[in-house]
Amino acid sequence: PDRIIMSLENRMKCGIGMCGRCNVGSKYVCKDGPVFTKEQLDKLPNEY
Repeated sequence: PDRIIMSLENRMKCGIGMCGRCNVGSKYVCKDGPVFTKEQLDKLPNEY
């Protein structure tokens, strides 16, 4: 899981964290990503 990476770039709208559209749990895809490991995604809620 730590070697599998995924991009959640399709969730971004403004790209600077202002609109909140890319919020998944406590993470903002535009600020904390957009590339996450499967291990990181497993810890997030199933919103994506």
